[in-house]
Amino acid sequence: MHGRQDKGREERVKELVAKNIHACWGSGLFYIVAMSIVVIDQITKAIVRSAVPIGESLPLIPGFVYLTHIANSGAAFGILQNHRVLFFVAAAVVISLIIYFKRTLAKNNRAINLFLGLVMGGAIGNLIDRIAVGAVTDFVDFRFWPVFNVADSAIVVGAVFLGVIVLGLAKEERADTSRP
Repeated sequence: MHGRQDKGREERVKELVAKNIHACWGSGLFYIVAMSIVVIDQITKAIVRSAVPIGESLPLIPGFVYLTHIANSGAAFGILQNHRVLFFVAAAVVISLIIYFKRTLAKNNRAINLFLGLVMGGAIGNLIDRIAVGAVTDFVDFRFWPVFNVADSAIVVGAVFLGVIVLGLAKEERADTSRP
């Protein structure tokens, strides 16, 4: 009798440990991704600020991609220039929403943690620029698209994939509620 109880208890313990490891891995992934984006973003911006004068451009792959140093006090595509307070408020709202979604939506979902981490890292990276430098340092220039940076890329990639996931979850939920 004790043998079966011990096996049942062992299985419950294994299940609990596996569940907690899975939850920690998802949560840890969020923080690792966010911190990595901030570090990579800030290092690349520091290199550009020290090596390329504002407004100057260096070819990385001539005819395709250039390193162009832009100090952007606006938003994406240079809109809303010189509205610092608006961007601080927007960053605070975005970071608050990410924290909310991290606690409610992400739970044990690695993909959501990954993409929320990308958006969080990007938001923090650009916020650091606005506080420390007074403008966001943009430098990746394909000539056919506005100049951007690592943080911008992380925000866009994270937001697009979060949108895909949320739409997929909504579709699944609608399918589940329409079944008899």
